[in-house]
Amino acid sequence: MKMNNLSLLFLTHLTLFFICVCSQNIAQTRFVYKWSETYCNKDTPVGCKQIPPLKFILNGFWGTDSNGNIQQGCRDPEKRDWKKVFDTAMVNKLSLFWPSLTKQDPKDMWKEAWNTYGTCTIERFKTPTQYFNRASRLDSEIGDLLQSHLINSNGIVPCDSATYNNVEILNSFKQVSNNKDVSFTCKDINATHAYLNQVTFCYTNDAKNFVDCPTSVTNKRCRVQNIIVPRPSPPKAIQTTGEKVGPNSLRRFPVNYVKLY
Repeated sequence: MKMNNLSLLFLTHLTLFFICVCSQNIAQTRFVYKWSETYCNKDTPVGCKQIPPLKFILNGFWGTDSNGNIQQGCRDPEKRDWKKVFDTAMVNKLSLFWPSLTKQDPKDMWKEAWNTYGTCTIERFKTPTQYFNRASRLDSEIGDLLQSHLINSNGIVPCDSATYNNVEILNSFKQVSNNKDVSFTCKDINATHAYLNQVTFCYTNDAKNFVDCPTSVTNKRCRVQNIIVPRPSPPKAIQTTGEKVGPNSLRRFPVNYVKLY
């Protein structure tokens, strides 16, 4: 009986070991941004305490297997000293592109991200510090480009009464990704209109080079006729009259449409 119990215990640990090892077999990484105005006000209201003005913020940094499945729930082999991980320099870096929009403490949010997703990338990023530093590096490489192609007057202009088609949005994103295929999702308004919600950039498993996102991701891309990048309401003290709104592709809704949302 003792041998049977020992054998069962051994097999259980062996199974857990292989589950952990297999789950860390990362074929690709994904860097996912969200448009905070959609997340906070256009999607199911989440009660954001603060909305960064006209800014994409990080939603997740994930590893995926060869089938495109997001890897999560791996075991951290070490006990971490989170005070050392989240020193002043790291907190300042992460706060720029990965803030907490809700009442959740950002350190708790980042720790949760490591425990849920980062632990599955241990083969590539040995520690939370390496994982968060790579996220910071990715943002420094594409964050400004993303803002310029989707925010500046030469790109897609955030405006609740301006619409863009799928190709215009996709082409703007592909200027950031070295022309690699990306995916973006929307929050539907109706059958023909939707708010831009998230954009996914895909990388090699070491998160160094862009690759085309797999069809399992791009098939979920927003494909409505009219996509809106919603703009946060300006503070009352700011004068918006006469504001210049952009590119040739800018189009206005019929007046009666605006009332639908």
